[in-house]
Amino acid sequence: TVPATLVPSQTAATHASFRPRRPPKMLAAHLLLAFGMVVTGSINTITTKLADMQCVPDDRITDPPQQCSATPSGCSEGCRQFNHPFVQTVGMFGGEILCLIAFQIVKIGRYLSSDLEKPKSPDEGFPPTIFALPAFLDLLGSSLMNIGLTMTHASVYQMLRGSVVVFTGILSILFLGRRLGAHHWAGMVLVMAGAFIVGLSSVLGHAEGSGMQPSNPFLGNLLVVLAQVIVALQMVAEERFLKSYKI
Repeated sequence: TVPATLVPSQTAATHASFRPRRPPKMLAAHLLLAFGMVVTGSINTITTKLADMQCVPDDRITDPPQQCSATPSGCSEGCRQFNHPFVQTVGMFGGEILCLIAFQIVKIGRYLSSDLEKPKSPDEGFPPTIFALPAFLDLLGSSLMNIGLTMTHASVYQMLRGSVVVFTGILSILFLGRRLGAHHWAGMVLVMAGAFIVGLSSVLGHAEGSGMQPSNPFLGNLLVVLAQVIVALQMVAEERFLKSYKI
């Protein structure tokens, strides 16, 4: 027989084992990382847009001018805008490739300092080819975003990028089997409403100021939103691989 004094403790332990796990608390390091991503992301958008707005001599004509200036309708006569979204994408990926140097240094340091049994291969546990799909989606999404940025406002572009939350939530339900709570859906609805209002105002609103105006805000906004769908697919694929393999 089980003593009566042990029954309450066993019952409490049983109930405790079925309690839902609380989400991890957000530490100061997480907040600092999120703040850094917002700041650096904004700087990236502004500098990329400034590059798109630069007027350079048009080398396609026989006698291009030596100096160019920007006008609300574009560039002065004999000049054209620096619209090279694919070059900007290649430059961004070049910077990301440099992160592999730091990754290999950390990896080698852990390998040499570890007293545990060394793995037979540095890539043991997962096939490196699984990164091909997320890399392709990242390349495609970044290219579409840079193309869209050449046609719309930098501020609208930055806010439309927030719609990736909505697409990621929907795709995580379809491909990861995740269940979202009411607060998740409420947040997604608010994000979608805000993105719709911002995008619509940029298309229907009147241009203000004397600076260079976007060439096609509607098409630019459409490309940016389409890019967020691709980025959401990338995130879902990455999470699926991270859960399936020991990376």
